Amino acid sequence: MSSVITRAIVVVGALLASVAGAQAGTLEVKVPFAFMVGAQKMPAGTYRVEHDSSMPSSVILIRGEHGNTADVFGQTSPLKGASPAGDAAALVFVPDETANRLSQVWGSPSAGQEVTVHHSKARQVGQIILVGRRLS
Repeated sequence: MSSVITRAIVVVGALLASVAGAQAGTLEVKVPFAFMVGAQKMPAGTYRVEHDSSMPSSVILIRGEHGNTADVFGQTSPLKGASPAGDAAALVFVPDETANRLSQVWGSPSAGQEVTVHHSKARQVGQIILVGRRLS
C-alpha cells in the first residue's frame, strides 16, 4: 500500500513539474493597437506570450486573454544583449507604412527572441516598446 502511495506522489510531482516547465517564460502584455505577427493580423488586447517546453525553442505561442480569442504561433531566433525595457519583460514592435509588426520578445533583461518577419517593401519608421509582466 505504501509503495502505491509513493508512486502516486512521484507521478503527481512529475506532472506538476511538467506543468511548471510548460509555463516557463510566460509573459502578459496589454497591446493597445492592432499588430502583425508574420502574416497574421492580431487585434488590440491583452496577450500571453508563451514558450511551451514541448515545442522547439524557436516557437512561441501568442494567445489572446480576457475574451480575446486571437492566437498565433511565431517562429523566433535567439537575441542576446540588453532588453530595451531594462529588467521588465517587453514586446518590441516595428511600425512600418502598413502595420505595427511584432519584432522582439524579451522575457529577461539579457536574452530575448527575434520574431521572424516576412520582409516587405514597406519602410520602417521607428520602434514601439511595450512593457509587460512575467507570469512565471
